[in-house]
This record gives sequence, C-alpha cells and structure tokens, in this order.
Amino acid sequence: MNKWLSIWGIKQDATAEDFMKIKEAGFVGVEVWPEHKHAVQHLEYAQQNGLDIGLHLPFHDLNLASPFQAVEDLIFEENLTWFKLLQKYNGGHAVIHGGSAMASEYRKEAEALLIKRLSIQRAIAREHGVELLFENQIPDGLNYMHIFPSSVEEWVSILHETNTKACLDTGHLAVLGADLRETIEKLGDKLVSVHLSDNDAKSDLHLMPGDGNNTSEGLEGILQANGYTGPVVFEINPYKYTLEEILQHPSVKA
Repeated sequence: MNKWLSIWGIKQDATAEDFMKIKEAGFVGVEVWPEHKHAVQHLEYAQQNGLDIGLHLPFHDLNLASPFQAVEDLIFEENLTWFKLLQKYNGGHAVIHGGSAMASEYRKEAEALLIKRLSIQRAIAREHGVELLFENQIPDGLNYMHIFPSSVEEWVSILHETNTKACLDTGHLAVLGADLRETIEKLGDKLVSVHLSDNDAKSDLHLMPGDGNNTSEGLEGILQANGYTGPVVFEINPYKYTLEEILQHPSVKA
C-alpha cells in the first residue's frame, strides 16, 4: 500500500522531528493542511525528509456552491496561493471539498455555480502542475440543504462534466452507505487518491482502520484488482490519537 499521512492528524504544531518519524514509519507522502498556521513550514519539513506532498485545500467558509461573488473571489485567491506553493515544493495533488446550496430548493442553481468554479479551478491547478481532486461528501440527512456531492452518481457525473479527478474518502462513503467495491469500479481511472479512516457507519469519526466497524475492510485487494497505485492517505482524528499511536497502529505496521 502506498501509505501517506494527513497532517491534520497530528494537530497544528507538527515539528521537524514529527516528519522524520513519519518517514521512518514507512509513509511515503503527506497531505498538508493550509488551514494549519504553520502549513508552509510543514511543506518545508516534508521536502527535507523526502516525502511526497499533497494538499487538502482550505474549505472553512469557502463554499464552492455559494451564490456570493465575494466568496468565489476569496476561494480563487486562496487556492491560487496554495497551487503556487505546492508547485514550488514539487507537490502533486490538491484535494478540494464541494459545497452546499443555501437551501435544497436552490440545488440546480448551486450545482451550476459549483460546476463552473470547479472547472476553472481544475484548469488553474493544471497550469501550476497540480492535479485537482474532488472529494465525496456526506449528505445532509435532514435535507435542509444539498451538499455536493450527495451521492456516488452525482459525484461521478460532476467529475466527468468538469474533467476532474477523484479523491475517495472511505469514511464519508461508509456514512453514505455506498458499497466500496462498486464505487471504486465506477470511478475507474478517475480515482487518484484515497482518504482512509474508520467509523461506526453513522458519523465521520476518523478512527484508525479496524477501530470502528472496519468499514474499509478489503480495501487494499479492491484497489489492486482495479489497478490502483496511488496514495492511500490515513486521515485520522488528532483529538483521539497521538502521532505515536498512529505510527504504532497495526494498520500502519502491516
């Protein structure tokens, strides 16, 4: 397995020593979180330790489906900054969240905005040598708003319409209740990255694999059967696990 670690999983103040430990534990890459106050330093630490680098683009208050031009402007400004930094550090991919309609009644209008913006962002990312990846999300169970994408079918449709690659979050998929094998087969060569965590199939708990309902059981074999060779990014709850607990977990050492 091509093991990566999301730096979200080790909180804000990761040190150079932490990145050295990550490398020594057998991880080949890291996904840096720009919302961390020392994110640029984390890029530096990753490069110093010979780790491959990806980004999880900022998403708090940055709704790709927002009706407001000011939000679009901020998204484009923020992401451009990080695309340039990722290019500087020879990174490969950047994961972007979708967005949500202000109310379910505005789903069509919001979807049109999301598709337009995602297409533009993908093109800008490629201009800077970055592959933009669109991640599956967990729908709003009360249907007050429509979260993009709210189903595997909607996700695949948007991926094809915008010519964007996919980041599959196994925890999100488990809460959605979609089948892991069928989803990977539907994604085909669109699948470029996997976010790995476990949960109780009810909430996105970001547990270590096997510490929940074992929702990603058989993942490695399914990926191999579908010719997948990309990163599998452990995206783990930093408020439940220490870095040492993550690095010593059986799923990492296997």
